[in-house]
Amino acid sequence: MKSNLFAVLAAISVVACGDATPAPKPPVPITKSSASARVPQTQQPVDIAVPQIATGSASAPTSTPRADAAAQRLSTAASDPTIVEIAGLVMPKSVTWQWEAPSMQFRALQYSVPGSGETAGAAEVVFSVFAAGDGGPIDMNVKRWISQFRADDGSEAVAKIEDRTVNGMKVKWIELAGQYQGMGQAAPRPGMAQFGAIIQAPSGTLFIRLVGPASTVEASRNDFEAMVAGVRESK
Repeated sequence: MKSNLFAVLAAISVVACGDATPAPKPPVPITKSSASARVPQTQQPVDIAVPQIATGSASAPTSTPRADAAAQRLSTAASDPTIVEIAGLVMPKSVTWQWEAPSMQFRALQYSVPGSGETAGAAEVVFSVFAAGDGGPIDMNVKRWISQFRADDGSEAVAKIEDRTVNGMKVKWIELAGQYQGMGQAAPRPGMAQFGAIIQAPSGTLFIRLVGPASTVEASRNDFEAMVAGVRESK
């Protein structure tokens, strides 16, 4: 009996000594310098950059917060119906012009102008704003406006162009009449006219167009002239 027990114990000892598999290592403690303590990439929080306020004169902001706020003001349907506010500018407006939601890209502001008579259709006043240097050269935009008009006989339209200065700002004034084919129109519309003003303001370039039936546009001449002549910087 004892001999059998010693034989079993000897066999177990031989098997244990012949096992080459190493014993598992204990877990490594997580420390700040341990690579295993890093958060997986998918779980890292997103860094939010906090703007720094420059104190040196070389990095000083180019405009004051008040000026920035003025540049952000834009007339809405609930705004004062006697003025237009846009791009840091303010100007007088006819109360008969009705605010509309801009219907096309690049239109920052849009108004409907009622027809001058029972048969005359409505016109529209459109405002577009571009930062300084954007929107293309002034002369190129004038040529683009002219290209949208043709004389009644189909020949190239002749524009009346003037250079003005209003409250220290350069203004390009353009008048056109004839057949008009604007962006997206399938065919030209006869009997149309346009008054246009391109204002080089401190905050950017403002393009204003009054386009519609010639009788309605002409009836609104004084209102459009007064608006452009009264443009000034917002306070």
